[in-house]
Amino acid sequence: MYRLLFSIALIASIASLGSAQDLGSSNKLFGKDAPKKDAPRKFAPRNSNARKTAARKVKKPASPDRTAVKTSESKKSSVKPSSAKLSSEQIAKLKGDAADALKAGDLSSAEIKYREVVKNTPEDADAKLALSGILATPVPVTDLADRYEEAMNLAKSVSEQDSSNAAAFERLGVAREMLGLVGPETENAYRTAIRLAPENAVNYAYLARLLRRNGNTAGAAEMDASAATRARGAAQIADIAAILQSEQRFPAAERLLKTAVQSEPKNARALRLLGISQAANGEVADGIASLKASLAADMSNFDTYSALASAYLRTSDLANAENILLRGSRFAHNYEKPVLARQLEQLGDAYSKAGKGDEARRSYKLALTYQPERESVAAKLK
Repeated sequence: MYRLLFSIALIASIASLGSAQDLGSSNKLFGKDAPKKDAPRKFAPRNSNARKTAARKVKKPASPDRTAVKTSESKKSSVKPSSAKLSSEQIAKLKGDAADALKAGDLSSAEIKYREVVKNTPEDADAKLALSGILATPVPVTDLADRYEEAMNLAKSVSEQDSSNAAAFERLGVAREMLGLVGPETENAYRTAIRLAPENAVNYAYLARLLRRNGNTAGAAEMDASAATRARGAAQIADIAAILQSEQRFPAAERLLKTAVQSEPKNARALRLLGISQAANGEVADGIASLKASLAADMSNFDTYSALASAYLRTSDLANAENILLRGSRFAHNYEKPVLARQLEQLGDAYSKAGKGDEARRSYKLALTYQPERESVAAKLK
């Protein structure tokens, strides 16, 4: 409980941080290409053969998609976990509520609920792996490396209890990679997950990323091809695309995502990731169209509003950028408010550059309502 209260207190001190092909030719899908314009900041963890101090300084990655693996908030909640032992019925309800919160993108609430489940049923592998996935999501807190380590330990404990649990080895590999541990043990975790669940395309994509980071481009290409030939459904394709985006491989991700939206044209997540890739590839107008289509399918995802506002800012469409940020602010969880404040500051800067002082001050003041300690904004209002 102390961790829950302590972690949220730290969030306020942090400034905003910077998120198959339907079985055709894998060469076309995963070919060598680069974005046409500056792409968003890389989200994959740093390459290192040992856990590094730098892992504790991670600012914001993102994967552009915080939903595949979508980002958690600090551990505090207005509803404190109960100290009393829960009944099996209460635990079942809590797990259901946690799963619903996770699906809705409320990672903070999901984390609190899964922690309570794990506290009451320490052997619940599903709850431990769900919590591991949340903790392995990059968020703006100072104890980020500690969260990654906890994620790793949770997954490791499940893999030790059940050596046939493919998901446990996948989660173990991801958490280790986020810690910067990219040596043989991490590779072995991914390969074990593949051996246990050979039809899960996502594990091949994870292994491809790891091999590429370690300079094994031939092995990575083979895993890319395996992921492409096994991908099924828009949800799994989106998972693979999110991994590609974490490597800034936006052209490959775009080609993959187009196949997903062809089969499921109203899949909000696939549309959002497609829009992000298109904007990163310099196809801003197409990106805006895809992001608007994503909002039409799901109006409650702050990440989509944020990506759309960024696209409008790139085209100097300040009025639409402001409108989208105002609409999206209703759906921003606490851990996303620094992101919202940063974008409002960027909007204010754009207004100021355009000679619109009143609009700039309005944006700066609004930014401070979401992150009062943001000194760069306060200085601009003096």
